[in-house]
Amino acid sequence: MTTQQRRQAVLQEMNAITRMERGKLCTQSRGPGAPPFYKLQCWRNGKNCTRYVPQEEVPALQQALAGHQRFQQLAEEFVDLTVVLTQAQEVAERKKNSRRSQRNATGKPRDS
Repeated sequence: MTTQQRRQAVLQEMNAITRMERGKLCTQSRGPGAPPFYKLQCWRNGKNCTRYVPQEEVPALQQALAGHQRFQQLAEEFVDLTVVLTQAQEVAERKKNSRRSQRNATGKPRDS
């Protein structure tokens, strides 16, 4: 798979992610014998926000958190692939321009 093809595949995979949630899911207990409770913590506008999550919503939230994490990984890969393509284009352009701007055989500057 070429770099360009992999870049397109990454974009398609990013587009396929439909559920995302930022933050970290924490489990806390109220005491011995009591069921645990869950809270989602994330940073918003420079502040740590906490949202308590009912136990029945935890599996869907875990999938959304995994979706966000996967999206971040794909975004990083997309940037890396784009940098590789950009550098390859710059090298190709330098080669084209270096052929045009070669000095003449005597090494003397051309008269304008």
